[in-house]
Amino acid sequence: MTNTNQLDRLETTLFQLNELMQRYQEIAQRRFKIASVDVEILRFLDADGDQKMKDIGDRVKVKLSNLTNLVDNLENQKLVRRVNSKMDRRSIFVNITPKGKKLISDYNAFLRELTVRMTSNMQDEQFGIMLDGLEQISQVAVAEE
Repeated sequence: MTNTNQLDRLETTLFQLNELMQRYQEIAQRRFKIASVDVEILRFLDADGDQKMKDIGDRVKVKLSNLTNLVDNLENQKLVRRVNSKMDRRSIFVNITPKGKKLISDYNAFLRELTVRMTSNMQDEQFGIMLDGLEQISQVAVAEE
């Protein structure tokens, strides 16, 4: 059974990790000159391919009116482009450009580098135990949503 002291340590550590990850994300966003919502959009497009504006808005939880401006900015930076559907000319898809793929790849590599640095003093067994524990916490948290 977990005691109160251990639960306090866990809560403190999770808050510290959350703050640390947010700081790393902010550093990466400044370095790559990109906002967090733009990163979400690019990651979504990179992982799932061309998407309708509505689907992007649903995924990143942004109203269509605001999303239009976000996509305009990404398009101006040549990170995405709008493409008319061949099946339905009323539908417009957004896809990620090679420049957008490179940016998100570099962004993810930078975050990976920081994560490797955070865990570099752990032995493989310790890392595995930590990872298993965090995955269990995450699964329980997602199940309760």
